[in-house]
Amino acid sequence: MATTAVEANAMASALWEAAMAGNTAEASRLLDAGAPLNCKHVAARGRTALIMAAWRGRKDMAELLLDRGADMEAKDRDGSTALVIAAERGHKDVLEVLLDRGADLGARAGGGRMALIMAAGRGHKDTVELLLDRGADLETRTGDGRMALILAAERGQEDTVELLLDRGAGLEAKGRDGSTALVLAAWSGHKDTVELLLDRGANLKAKTRFGSTALIMAAGRGHKDTVELLVDRGADIEAKTGGGRTALIWAAERGCKDTVELLLDRGAALEAKTGGGSTALILAAERGHKDTVELLLDWGADLHVRTWDVRTALIRAAWCGHRNTVALLLDRGAALEAKDKDGSTALVLAAQGDHKDTVELLLDRGANLEAKTKDGSTALVLAAQGDHKDTVELLLDRGANLEAKTKYGDTALMAAASRGHRDTAELLLDRGADVEAVDRYGDTALMAAASRGHRDTAELLLDRGADVEAENHAGDDALALCTSDSCSEVLRSAERLQRCSLLLLPELAAPVLGLVLLGPVDQRSA
Repeated sequence: MATTAVEANAMASALWEAAMAGNTAEASRLLDAGAPLNCKHVAARGRTALIMAAWRGRKDMAELLLDRGADMEAKDRDGSTALVIAAERGHKDVLEVLLDRGADLGARAGGGRMALIMAAGRGHKDTVELLLDRGADLETRTGDGRMALILAAERGQEDTVELLLDRGAGLEAKGRDGSTALVLAAWSGHKDTVELLLDRGANLKAKTRFGSTALIMAAGRGHKDTVELLVDRGADIEAKTGGGRTALIWAAERGCKDTVELLLDRGAALEAKTGGGSTALILAAERGHKDTVELLLDWGADLHVRTWDVRTALIRAAWCGHRNTVALLLDRGAALEAKDKDGSTALVLAAQGDHKDTVELLLDRGANLEAKTKDGSTALVLAAQGDHKDTVELLLDRGANLEAKTKYGDTALMAAASRGHRDTAELLLDRGADVEAVDRYGDTALMAAASRGHRDTAELLLDRGADVEAENHAGDDALALCTSDSCSEVLRSAERLQRCSLLLLPELAAPVLGLVLLGPVDQRSA
């Protein structure tokens, strides 16, 4: 009697279980009963019984399945054959069976992974040796350009690296990004592997396509022991990446204090600069690595050096909101009112970035509350523009000028209104901001909100007495500038009411306007 689909699926499932367990007797029984030999397990990455046996290292099971006609080159969902899986798992005996049966040594899984490369990356030295004896290509590469030697070195598989070198692997071969085995071993901090590669003559000056040497890579990862070894072996301590970073700069930027100290002890240039003019101190400060900043200052790092955008270490630290680092820099004498190329001080940038704690510290240290950028923006204007309500409140509590204007005539209220920051606008109004202040074009906060369709903000401004009929220098009122139908509706209602209110006593006009804007339901509740 023919096997039904349900029965076939049940037998396939049982065969997979038997294959993983190495139960050859049960597998034989199932195959005799008609179990599908090459069926793929959907829930197990599409693996066949043979692939599962290879994965678990079941040599006898692999032989049985092959004797029964299993497809040796079947692939799972990742593109791996039984050979690739056995090599990756280091099951040498299963691998030998597959090779004896003619399995394809050049089969590739996803990403171009091959048996030799996978075995080398996992450090299965005996398996690698078998594959090489059977003709595996030492120079074959994965999709990203990695070869067996490169992957083994990156993972610190020292014995496997030694074997591959003994068999003729290219010591200076590079991956797609230009990394050699030495560079990647250093990046991963595998000191013993680095030492082996150096003993075999690896080029200390080799660079990736981004310009990183082994020393730079090790320093950026904080591998102090590896850095020390490389320096002892003659690595160029002042070599630079394409962006101009030295080993010291990389280590400082990553906050690798011990490595920074080692490099300084070995003579690294304290004031070396990147292409953008950043020193180790500036980048450590920007990242908030206080301990590293302190170390660099103890060594005499220049507090006042500036980057391409004329920013000091203090400005960069404040811009990123690193309060403790800012405090340290100020304690060491950083210039509180230094400005960058846009005229921004540390306070202005901290406020713009909504770093309230840093703003508070800078104010406590005497920062100029009304300092202006080149376009005339104060800390308050920029905080309002960014909808940083808590920072705005702090600045107001410290006495910031509500009506300070940029060179375009924008106040903090206008900056908030033009971006639809209703809550911040409300705070400013509660603190007494002039709702009718105008910019250089004669635009009010209401016009700014209307021109960008911010209905809620426009309603707030109208409720606070904004003149809906006010005109700018071009003769346009808020309605003429409005870009939103819903906002236009609000403005028209307010315009009609404002005209009617001229017939009312002045003291009644504002309450009536508020009732109309609230709508009928709110009127009843009022």
